[in-house]
Amino acid sequence: MSNLRRRIGIQTWGSEGDIRPFVALGHALTKRGHAVELLYTEISDRRYEHVAAALGFTARAIASPVIATREREYEVGLAAIGSRDEFSQGLLIFRELLEPVAEPIYEAGLDLCSRCDLLIHHFILHPARAAAEKTGTPQVTMAFAHMLAPSRFIHVSGLPNLGPWATRIEWAIASFALNQTLLKRVNRFRRAKGLPPCGDLLRDAWVSHRLHLLASSPSFLETRPADWPEWNRMCGFLELPSHAHETLAPDVDAFLNSGAPPVFMGFGSLMPASGPHLAETLAVFQDAASRANCRAIIQSEAAGHSTDDVLFVKRVPHKVVFPRCAAVVHHAGAGTTHTTLRAGTPSIPVPHVSDQFLWSNELRRLGAAPTPLRRTKWSAPELAERIKQTVGNPGMRDAAAAVRERMQFDTGPETAADLIEQLASKL
Repeated sequence: MSNLRRRIGIQTWGSEGDIRPFVALGHALTKRGHAVELLYTEISDRRYEHVAAALGFTARAIASPVIATREREYEVGLAAIGSRDEFSQGLLIFRELLEPVAEPIYEAGLDLCSRCDLLIHHFILHPARAAAEKTGTPQVTMAFAHMLAPSRFIHVSGLPNLGPWATRIEWAIASFALNQTLLKRVNRFRRAKGLPPCGDLLRDAWVSHRLHLLASSPSFLETRPADWPEWNRMCGFLELPSHAHETLAPDVDAFLNSGAPPVFMGFGSLMPASGPHLAETLAVFQDAASRANCRAIIQSEAAGHSTDDVLFVKRVPHKVVFPRCAAVVHHAGAGTTHTTLRAGTPSIPVPHVSDQFLWSNELRRLGAAPTPLRRTKWSAPELAERIKQTVGNPGMRDAAAAVRERMQFDTGPETAADLIEQLASKL
């Protein structure tokens, strides 16, 4: 651990799941005496200034919200969900949600780097990387899925799993597809800023060769892949510190105590807030619970009508509720996935977009979930069948419990801070 106080800039972009881990990292670094400044670009309208201030550092929104109206946000979300594959989804997200704000992110990055000894940024945020390179500021990147780090020991999501012998070919196919689409857009931006092009998206444009943090639990892999470069470092997921107020409301506690462990259902920030899509989602949840003959807690900002067997909640502390559930139906975002596994509770993944497909497959590989149910193909009968496969399945519960035991040694924000300080001491 370094005793030298550093000025550390952090820059991120995306939804709540892309910003909260960086807030947690800012807190860990602030506790060690570093001066931290966070810039974030929120797709929606959430704000983090007060949270950061309470944790001892500053945060400021840049070009937020990316999408001005909820209606347009749903349109883009539905288009992404309905894309034919993960590559098409990535291109749409890049085009609709990042490129329109690339210039203000870059300009803010230049300003931030002028005050910092080190910049840490979201791996996809190439304008921040460009700003760091333009100013000569050392940089650290962070991703939330170790499955995005190429290795012959990690299967490529979205391609047929033909075994270890084919993995190198699969990664070459994935790299080619990404380089023909997203990398061309990245290099177009870099050329406009007078920077040299990157040769490969996954191995160069999206990763710092000083330190690339993989914010997922090291317990998911038996050993570190032997072919990973030294800069790939798994640190564990970056969670915000727990607070004493994270207790259950009386009605939630009473519901949990009144019968068999329920199935928790919710899609986090991807949950529709109103309109026909919300009504359809809630109807599928309720119908599936009825078909599976299980009790359910359904999380939605728009409260439904609770019954003896179904409780609607707006927001609950997942770390407190999940351990008391029979299973969790979720979108398989990195944060929810880690929280579910840390609770030792099986998952029923319903991936919508992007790395949620990676995490869904990882949950299945770990033995803690059934076959993922893609959001575009879901229905009450299909979801009910997944619930029946999962609830009471001793193999899945044992697998989730085994991962929970291994995860008890994770200290994501502190491990990440250690790695950053080790790097900073060499600069």
